[in-house]
Amino acid sequence: MPLRIYDISKKLGIENRQVLAKAKELGIAAAKVPSSTLDKISAEWLEEEIVKSMAAAFQRGFRGLSLGNFKAFAETQNVPIKPLTLIFGANSSGKSSVLHGLLLACEAAKTRKLDISHPTIGGKAVDLGGFRQYIHRRDVGRRVEWGAELDVQSISRPAYQWLENHKRVRVSLTFGVPQDDHGSPIKGRNPWLISYLIESDGVEIVRMSRRLDGSMHVDRVESKILEKLIHAVIANNTTASGVAVDDDFQRIKKAVDDLVGDLRFVAPGLLPEKLLGEYLSQSFIPVAMAQRVEQLINAARLFIPKAVADLVLGVNSALEKQLDRVRYLGPLRSFPRRHLAFGDDHDGNWLAGGGYAWDVVRTNAKVRESVNVWLGADALQTKYQLKIRPLTPMDELEKRLADAIEGLPIEEIAEGHAPSGHPHDDGEMPTYGIKDPSKEAAQILREIHESIGEQYDELVLMDMRSGTPVTHRDVGIGISQVLPVLVHAYADDSKIIAIEQPEIHLHPALQAELGDLFIESALGDRKNTFLLETHSEHLILRIMRRIRETHLKTLPAGKTPVNANDVSILFVEPDGSQSLVRQMPLNVIGELIKSWPGGFFEEGYKEMFH
Repeated sequence: MPLRIYDISKKLGIENRQVLAKAKELGIAAAKVPSSTLDKISAEWLEEEIVKSMAAAFQRGFRGLSLGNFKAFAETQNVPIKPLTLIFGANSSGKSSVLHGLLLACEAAKTRKLDISHPTIGGKAVDLGGFRQYIHRRDVGRRVEWGAELDVQSISRPAYQWLENHKRVRVSLTFGVPQDDHGSPIKGRNPWLISYLIESDGVEIVRMSRRLDGSMHVDRVESKILEKLIHAVIANNTTASGVAVDDDFQRIKKAVDDLVGDLRFVAPGLLPEKLLGEYLSQSFIPVAMAQRVEQLINAARLFIPKAVADLVLGVNSALEKQLDRVRYLGPLRSFPRRHLAFGDDHDGNWLAGGGYAWDVVRTNAKVRESVNVWLGADALQTKYQLKIRPLTPMDELEKRLADAIEGLPIEEIAEGHAPSGHPHDDGEMPTYGIKDPSKEAAQILREIHESIGEQYDELVLMDMRSGTPVTHRDVGIGISQVLPVLVHAYADDSKIIAIEQPEIHLHPALQAELGDLFIESALGDRKNTFLLETHSEHLILRIMRRIRETHLKTLPAGKTPVNANDVSILFVEPDGSQSLVRQMPLNVIGELIKSWPGGFFEEGYKEMFH
C-alpha cells in the first residue's frame, strides 16, 4: 500500500523534515514534500533505515560525563564517552570517581534522593557515604557539578523539534545543601538541585535556578527557540498573512520574555519534573485583525509554557533512559557456592558482584555457547567448557526407580534340557530373567525422566583433558572473575557497561583477548558501550593493534573493525589536593599522540635497561 511522507512521520513519531532528509540521503527521488507518495517497497525501505538510525542514536546517545566537586575532583572534569572508554591511572588516583559519579546519577534519577550512600546498582563495591562524604574535601559548603552530553537524535518528540539544529546538548546540574542568607549550609537540610542548564556549543538553551520558595525558576530560554515558538503560535492560530510585522513581533516577544520569567518547575530530586501552574494548550484560537497582537499574546501564554516544559522534560527523559542503560560490575566478583542450582540468595551484590552471571550461563544456552567458544580458543589455553548436568532429589529418584524395577517383565529366557540323545527331560529347570536388558533399561530411563517432578540444571565445568566434571570451586579463581565480564559482553545489548578491573586474576594472554571481546561487543551487533577502569597494558595494546590493522586493512578474518574515533583513553592523576582527567588521543594507526603522564607503563623498560 503506498504511503505519504507524513504518514511515515506520524507512525514513527518524528518530524516530516527528518523523513525527507533520510529519503534524500537514500536517493529516493519521489520524496520531495510531506505529501509525496512512495511505493510500498520504497516506503518500507525508508522506514526500516530510519528505525535503524533512531536505534543507533539511542545506542550512542550518551556522549560524555562531567564531574566537579565530587570525591577526587575539584574543578569540573570532562569525560568523553566512546564505545570503548578506558580509564587508567595509579592506585588511589581517583579513577573510580568517574564510575561512581555515573552510579550516583543512576540512583538519584530513580530515588529522587541526592544524599546517597549505597547506590543499588553498586552493591557492596560502592559506598559513597552520603553527600557529606562524597563532596570534595568533605566541604558541605561546596556544590557538586554533574553533567551529561547527549546526542540530539536520542531525544524524542516534541522536544526534538526545538533542538534539531543542534547535534548534541549538554545537561549541567549543580546540587548541594541549602544555604542561609550568609552563605552557610543550613544544618539538618538534605542536598537539593540548585541550578539546571541545557546548552549546546556554549549557547544556553534553557537555564533554571532554585529560589527561596523551593521551586526552580526559568531564568532564560534561548532567543532563537523563543522566536521559533512565537512563529509556531502565529502559524497555528491565524490564517492571515503578514501578521508578524516587526513591531507586532517585538510586542509579542516582549510579552513572551516576561512570561518565561514566571515559569517554575518542581524539582524534588536530580531533575526538574513538572511545570507549576495551570497551562492549557489549544490548537487554534481565532485571531481578529483588529486585536491580533493581544490575541496572539494570549495564545502564546497558552502555548509557550507547555512547549518549554516539553523541551525540558523531553531532554530529561532522554537522559533518564540513558542512565537506565547503565550496568556495573565491581572490582571483586562474587564466588558462588559450590552447587549453583540451589543458590537463591540474591543479595545486594548479586548484580555488582557478578553472581547473576552464573544464572545466565546456566539458563541461557546461546550465552553459554559464546562463553565456551571464548574459553576454548586455542590462544587462551583454557581447557574447560561449561556444561549442564541435571540433578534429581535422591528420595524421588529412589521411589521412581523402585516402581520401575518392580514392573520389569520376568520371562523364560532358556528352557530345561536333556542329555544328548535322551528322549526325556533330565529335570533341569528353565532359566528366567529379562530377555532384552538394554531395551528395558532405556524404557526405565524414559519413564523416570517423564515422571520426575523435581529436577535441577546444575552448571559444571568440564575438564576437556580428562572428561571430568568439576565445579568452579575446583579450578583457579581466574575463571570465576572473568565469567561475569564475558556474560556482560555476550548477553547485554545496547547497554552502558561500567567495569572496574576487568582483567583481575587473568594472565597476560587472557587480558589481551579481552580487548577483542570488548571490540566485538561494542562495535558488533550488540552495540554496547564500555567504561573500563583498568591497569592492563595488555588490554589497551590489543585494542591499539586492532586499530592499526583496521587502518592498514590487515585485520585478521573474523575480527571486528575498530577505529581511533571508537576509543576514548583517559588518564586520571593527582594534582595537589585534587585529581585531573587527561585525554590520551590516538592517531589513525592506534598510536598515542602524546606520552603517558609520569612514565606510566614504563616499568618494563626500566627493569630491562636500568
